[in-house]
Amino acid sequence: MNQNESYNTPGGFLDGSVYSTRPRRTRAAWFLLAAVVGAAGFWAWRQLATPPRVVHALTCDVTALTGTFGYTVSGFFFDNSGNLQVYSSAGSFVGDGQGNLSGAETDAFSGSVVRAAAYSGTYSVNPNCTGSFTTNSTAVGGPYIYDFVITDGGNGLQIVEADSGTNIAGTGRKQ
Repeated sequence: MNQNESYNTPGGFLDGSVYSTRPRRTRAAWFLLAAVVGAAGFWAWRQLATPPRVVHALTCDVTALTGTFGYTVSGFFFDNSGNLQVYSSAGSFVGDGQGNLSGAETDAFSGSVVRAAAYSGTYSVNPNCTGSFTTNSTAVGGPYIYDFVITDGGNGLQIVEADSGTNIAGTGRKQ
């Protein structure tokens, strides 16, 4: 090659003169840019075209406890002699949606176990999704009073025993 000849290279000419330092736009880059813009436009169109999700508020009345709920509760209580006792229980109940319930549970009282203790009772639910139920059992006595709050759109319960001398709480879940 003689001095008057030059070759085109990505950075300029071999003779030292530079024709441009900007990178060249290629068809692939334009195609990629068009694809990204098109995908973003399609996503925005789908978001606007999709109807908003409607979330129905839970109606809190006695019908909120219709069906079967499983639960566990545990804690401490003072017996009739004033001795501190450890307590835990697991079971399920069926609410009829009209304020009546029935169920069965296994109870553990400081190591003594009572299995399949059947019980029945009544319940009420307030408009703010709190409520209470009262149960009686031939196996473990009663009446026992529990307060609760309905959670998770009617699928969950937070439970606390409301009898004096107890510190018993737990959770329930619709089955």
